[in-house]
Amino acid sequence: MSAFVVNEEEQVVIIQTGRPVLTVNTQAGETGPGLKFRIPIIQSIRRVEKRVLDLEMTDEEVLSNDQQRLLVNAYARYRIVDPIRMVERAGTTEGVTAALEPILTSALRQELGRRTFAAMLTAERGNALENVRQNLNREARQYGAEVIDVQIKRTDLPAGRPLQSAFQRMESDREREARTI
Repeated sequence: MSAFVVNEEEQVVIIQTGRPVLTVNTQAGETGPGLKFRIPIIQSIRRVEKRVLDLEMTDEEVLSNDQQRLLVNAYARYRIVDPIRMVERAGTTEGVTAALEPILTSALRQELGRRTFAAMLTAERGNALENVRQNLNREARQYGAEVIDVQIKRTDLPAGRPLQSAFQRMESDREREARTI
């Protein structure tokens, strides 16, 4: 019960009497992976992923600046950089994911609400995603995590009436251009 093995892809927080006291195999840590020892009954261990973790956002309806309803599917990648803070605030990596999911949705809604649908098809999309990453990273720091990347997988118009009205608007714009030419 006193010996445990720390794998290369995980960090370990040793908890003594309910408080984190030591970390093993962290980025700034002095000890690496391998065979380690603890005091049974007094000390317990909590394993934390060292790898890059994914935060998936399901299809979410967002209203753009030009009043277009968009279905957005996005994801973020993060890693745990402060396992002690993560154990104190969230408990597990699943706790961090659960805490960051609504923050990602909110930051994405806020940033895309400032931009038009046409802007999301240009290079301005990269600036918007960088702003979302910075906002999400600021919130993730309190859970001991660092957000590496935020990307949008897919942006669609919702099926049904909004999609038909967008097609009609595009068609009338093209007809107006054709008459002008």
